Amino acid sequence: MVFLSGFDPRGASFYYRLFAEQLRRYQQRGDRSFELERRRQADRLLSRWQVLEAGQPQLDVCFLRWDDIAREHWPRQPLVLLWDGLFVYGWYLLGGGIVRIGRLSWRVALCGLYPALFVLLALGSGLVLASALAQGLALAGLGWALVGLVLAVWLGAAWQLAERIGVVWLFRSIRFTHGLARARDTTLRQRVEELAERFLELEEQDPADEVWLVGHSSGSFVMAMLAAELRRRGTWPALAGRLRMLSLGQNLANLAVHQKATGFHADLGLVAEEPRVPWLDITSPDDYLCFAGVDPYASCGVPCQGESYPELRLIPLAQRQQLTTWWALVSHQFDLHFEYLRTAEPGQSGGFDLYEFLLAPVGGGGKI
Repeated sequence: MVFLSGFDPRGASFYYRLFAEQLRRYQQRGDRSFELERRRQADRLLSRWQVLEAGQPQLDVCFLRWDDIAREHWPRQPLVLLWDGLFVYGWYLLGGGIVRIGRLSWRVALCGLYPALFVLLALGSGLVLASALAQGLALAGLGWALVGLVLAVWLGAAWQLAERIGVVWLFRSIRFTHGLARARDTTLRQRVEELAERFLELEEQDPADEVWLVGHSSGSFVMAMLAAELRRRGTWPALAGRLRMLSLGQNLANLAVHQKATGFHADLGLVAEEPRVPWLDITSPDDYLCFAGVDPYASCGVPCQGESYPELRLIPLAQRQQLTTWWALVSHQFDLHFEYLRTAEPGQSGGFDLYEFLLAPVGGGGKI
């Protein structure tokens, strides 16, 4: 499995711990025993882990790194984010972004508004508090300095809350995708070319019977970019028959709806050319951060002839966390978005378990 995480600065170590924890839970439900080992081929472009069963390789996990790019586009200053938000939401509200996204998924469209609504609520409530304090303190003969201090503390607390509940994380992701669509930074495109080269080197040294490109969240559009880059290489014929694609909680349309994202549209068009790589797309209507059941080609008008592509499969995720009310569902969205990367009891999995999917025996050796 070649894994591409979403817009996440936590890197390979976080996902190694997540995978190890879920692998332990998965094996507790059956009679199979696994070990997870780190492999030595780790560098700035990838980290590798290996799942062993009875001492024999069952699965290689190759984590392709772009988390450093996420960190570079992870501003921590509130004023920087507020300033950039003016341009992002100028496009979203006045440039037709919310309409295009709303036609595909009203849930995603509302989530896109979430950071802006939070900021307006924080500023509005802060101004109301400041106004009330100003009137009260004026009667007491106190100055505006105390009012400003209280307002600063209020907004600081709002920032901490926004960090804790994922508002800032969400806007950073929206901001990055917006800039990527306008080709303001070519760092990711250059990284995809490097990853393709590094992966082909690895494949030449240690070929696999079957190769799954797996992209989670924003990693889904990096996965599509990588698949297109691999197809441009002369080694494609030797790889094509063994390559598969799996997108989990994808938000491809967040990038594809931008009219200026012509490079990404070209990548999607190339991936859809015959012979196509089998592509399974797993999403959930319970996950408001993904485009559940949305055809990525229809989202941007890229021609895709023949049978429907990719294969779209909807699964229920809320039952995994026993979220039975609307408020429980809404308040757990960020955690729920990672549920694709966890294992679940067969009766709660909704018909898809990543570990069951990847560790099902395959003939003749392991698979990446």
